[in-house]
Amino acid sequence: MPLSKTRGDVWSVTSAYLDRFLDEQRLLANSDHAGGSEEETRYLRYLAQAGRRVAEMQMALASHDDLADFRPEPFTPEDVRLWIDTIVSRAEHSFEGLQQRLATARESDRTLIEQMLVQRGSLCDRLHALLPDTVDGLKIRQHGDFRLGQLLIVKDDIFVIGFEGEPSRPLIERRRKAAAAIDVAALLRSIDYSATAALERALKVAPDENGKLAMVLDAWRNRATSAFLGAYRETMTDARLWPARAAAAEAMLNFFLLEKALDEIEYELAYRPDWLRVPLGGTLRILSQLSKEVV
Repeated sequence: MPLSKTRGDVWSVTSAYLDRFLDEQRLLANSDHAGGSEEETRYLRYLAQAGRRVAEMQMALASHDDLADFRPEPFTPEDVRLWIDTIVSRAEHSFEGLQQRLATARESDRTLIEQMLVQRGSLCDRLHALLPDTVDGLKIRQHGDFRLGQLLIVKDDIFVIGFEGEPSRPLIERRRKAAAAIDVAALLRSIDYSATAALERALKVAPDENGKLAMVLDAWRNRATSAFLGAYRETMTDARLWPARAAAAEAMLNFFLLEKALDEIEYELAYRPDWLRVPLGGTLRILSQLSKEVV
């Protein structure tokens, strides 16, 4: 169905759009025309609208000082230490799983696993650098299970659904206040997953000659991420939720992107090892970018 007549959840819309997008890319002689189509422009408008709606949702969740369950609370050094300790503890479990899987993994996955295992000793320091104890901000109630499938397209607008939180988490954890960047990071990771899922479907039809489809999907992911984040940052006017200083905002987002990707590694190890390359690739991209910034 053309995007101009689209209704439904954004994961399904994205999947259908990317299938058409990759079919078109197979017919092109090169990737010079990988973006900029009228259909992509319409699709990116949906993601931009999603960015605006997410920012509005978070500012609404932070607007009720009179309700204890929704009253925003400042970050404390204890919060930051708890977040880091929790991530490191779960990551250690994942590192053990990756080490055990190394010998039986596919060659392409084995390379990613080896690259990930190299990061084991420096992970805690990297997390502390991204989110120091002195960071300012407010904790708010979260959506808690945010992804493309929790967004609905209705009459060219975006509606957020599914506020019950991640079903596998205890209720007390789902109600816990945290940084606004958590839900933003979760949606960006969902965009990454949608690209990989599209490539998997395409490979069932024909091989990816010279890695062309992987390249155009990588570029698409960057455009999709930019559309969502650009609109989100423009709409999010509360510096207590999203730092006004670009470097601080980027560091906080990368912290929670790492948290989400590391959680995904743990999940994929347990339930879908064939999908490990998605969170491994995402984690390594973040860590690689951080290394470049240090240099």
